[in-house]
Amino acid sequence: MIEVVLVAVNDSTPAFAAAAVAVEYAERLGARVHAVTVLEPWPVGRVPEGEVLIDIRHRREQAGDAALRHVAALGASAGVEVSGVRREGAVAVAILEEAASVGAGLIVLARVSRRGHALPYVGSETLRVLEFATVPVLVVPTHAQ
Repeated sequence: MIEVVLVAVNDSTPAFAAAAVAVEYAERLGARVHAVTVLEPWPVGRVPEGEVLIDIRHRREQAGDAALRHVAALGASAGVEVSGVRREGAVAVAILEEAASVGAGLIVLARVSRRGHALPYVGSETLRVLEFATVPVLVVPTHAQ
């Protein structure tokens, strides 16, 4: 029986679609949702001109927190318990570690479209999660809303 559905989110439309699916699954399963947003380290030397690294980090943190609040609101409207956390590091690693730490029985991810990728519509972080996950992974198509 699945007690925890983990959903990885950021401030994107595909991630919000995945969050809606995660809440729907949790509602049907009588489970709770645990949302994770991951802030990757900013590569040194890749700061846009005129930007200050501290400002960029702050905006990224705000975006991640907004995504977590969005999931909480979805859960509240469906009567589903939602918890969430912001993590830092490599995205796939952080998702898998968070899933293990909360005992997730299902991981829900958004499918994103990236030109030139070897497999259409599946990003490299999603592929890593699919490869190393020890629980089922549901990849939500972009159009699922």
